[in-house]
Order: sequence, then structure tokens, then C-alpha cells
Amino acid sequence: MRRLLARTDFVLLAIVLVLAAYGALMIYSCTYKRLAREERPPTRTVSLQLVWIGLGLVIMGLVMAADYAKVASFSPLIYGVCLVLLVVVLVIAKTVLGASRWIPLGSLHIQPAELTKLGLILILGGYLAARREEGEHDAFAVVAHSLGYVLVPALLIFLQPDLGTPIVLIFIWLVMLYVVGARISHLGALVFAFLMLFTAAWSLDIIRPHQKERMTAFLHPEDDPERSGYQLKQSLIAISSGRLLGQGLSHGSQSQLGFVPYQEQDFIFTVVAEEWGFVGAVALFGLFAGLLGRALIICMHAEDVYGRLVAAGVIAMFFIHIIAGVGMTMGLLPVKGMTLPFVSYGGSSMVVNFAAVGLLQSIYIRRQKIAF
Repeated sequence: MRRLLARTDFVLLAIVLVLAAYGALMIYSCTYKRLAREERPPTRTVSLQLVWIGLGLVIMGLVMAADYAKVASFSPLIYGVCLVLLVVVLVIAKTVLGASRWIPLGSLHIQPAELTKLGLILILGGYLAARREEGEHDAFAVVAHSLGYVLVPALLIFLQPDLGTPIVLIFIWLVMLYVVGARISHLGALVFAFLMLFTAAWSLDIIRPHQKERMTAFLHPEDDPERSGYQLKQSLIAISSGRLLGQGLSHGSQSQLGFVPYQEQDFIFTVVAEEWGFVGAVALFGLFAGLLGRALIICMHAEDVYGRLVAAGVIAMFFIHIIAGVGMTMGLLPVKGMTLPFVSYGGSSMVVNFAAVGLLQSIYIRRQKIAF
């Protein structure tokens, strides 16, 4: 254990701890007055977040201690459990705002779609690494076969309905294919095929009307400011009112008066921008840049192909969540349910993020063989 700790990437660990603390502070700031008005414990939300952070740290430690190469042998089982949970969620899940995404376990709720991201990274990493060793990594058949690992969970998640997570899964898959050395022409053909399928789904109303409204509202939020464009409109007001130094912790008018719905979750960036201003937002971007930078270094120095692929999948997962989590609050991207890693409120996402960092640490620790 001492040798493991000696090889730990403490810079990466410090970054995720600061991000988690930053997020907990923002969650407390934007929820405690609302909870007090509702005559509930003001610290209820942030207390739950701290519990999830603690659980995430424990899981991260366990994953760190495990040899990531040995985890590969369990990836089919992990992936299979994820698929089973995605089926279960369609049968017994709790419906919230028209979506069935959570499996209730007493007072806790598990979101299988979050767990599936790691399950996909592990199963794809093992499959593509094996094909690379056999020299088949650039064959179109391998690309098509790997697509099957993505489509099954993506379709199950789409039925919940959830459009955001399938996009994350596809992005992870494309990045991992690129890293393993798949031909750009094959990737381009697949991207074009996805665009055609999306166009067909849009035209045939497979994508539901309310989903279309949310996806297009960012283009003209002023057309329906009281309904589909309401959240984005309030988000833009909050961000712009922060200016350079912000209005101060717990003093943001939009944040404290609850103008932005579910602000502690998908729209947590609006709290940062309003209360800490441009400086606070830049500080947050710096932390995210550090997270991605350390992950990229680990990817580049991984001992084997499997380690590089798993690290690349984790980078892709963090990257798309960061881009979407910030972009949608600024009106640059459609509004989708995308949390900011380690910052937004959410149990399943927090645990998955820490487990992903545990994988990165395991890869980093074992970049050279450890002698016991």
C-alpha cells in the first residue's frame, strides 16, 4: 500500500478534491435559503452531496488499489450488469418530469445510465486493445462490431427518454476508436450515418416534440421566454449579472430567488458565474483544464494499449460533460441533462466520476511495474 501511495498522482487527486469542495460550496449557496423557506433543513442537499463525495472517495481508493489490467477480465460482467439495470429502470424506475431514469433504493436513487458510461469504457477498451494486438484495429468490421457495444445501451437509455447520455456514449466510442488507430474515413462515414439517422428520427417524430423544443430553444430563447426558453433566459441573466468579481457568495439574486430551475444540478455553472463572476468562472475552467491535462498525461504514459484506451475514454467522458455543462448555460448548445464533473449535485454521477479518477490513478500507478 505504501508503494501505491508513493506512486499516486497527488496533483490529480488535489484537483478533484478542490472541484468537489467548490461544487459543494456552490450547492449550499443556491439551496439553503430555498430549503429554509420550505421549512426543511438548510443543509440537507449539501449534506447528501458530501455523503456521495465520501462514498466516491472510498470507491476511488478501491479502484486505485486494483490492477486496471485485471479489471479488464471483469468488464463483460460489469457491462452486462449495466444493461440489466437499464432494462430494470424501464420497468420499475421512478418517473420525474416525464423521464424514468432512476431506480429507487429507499431514500436513494441510482441512475444506471451514469454507471453505463464506465461499463462501456471498460468493455470497449478490452475489445479494441485485443484487436490492436491482432493488427485488426483499422478494419471496418472491428469498427462496426464495436458499434454494437454502444447501440444497445444507447437505445435503452433513449427509451427513458434521455438524449444526452447516448450522445456521450457515442462520443466516448469515437474518441476510443481514434486513439486505437481506426481509419478517419471509417469514422467520418459513421458520423455521417448518425447525422442521417438523427435527421430521420427528427422528421418522423421519434424525437418527441418537447425534446425538439428543448434542443432548439437555445437558438431563439426569446420566442418562448416563459416556457421552452425560460431556463436559458434566466441562466443568461444570472451569468451576465456576475460581471468581473460576482455578486458575492449567497448574494446572487437569480441563484437565491430560485429563478433558474434545478440550479444545483445541470445549471450549477450559473451559480459560479453569478456569485464569483468572471474570475470565479476562469478559476473553475483552470481546474477542469488541470483535470483533463493530468488525464492526458496519464493516457500518454500508460504502460499498455488497454490503459491508454481506458484513459482516453475517461477523458472523453469528462470533456463532453464539461463542454455541454458550460455551453448549454451560455446558450451555445442545446439544453440537455449534463452535469459538471465533481461540481453538480448528483449521487450516481459523483460516484462514477470518482471511480473514473480511480481508474486513471490505477493506470498512473502501474505505468511501471510495482515490486512488492
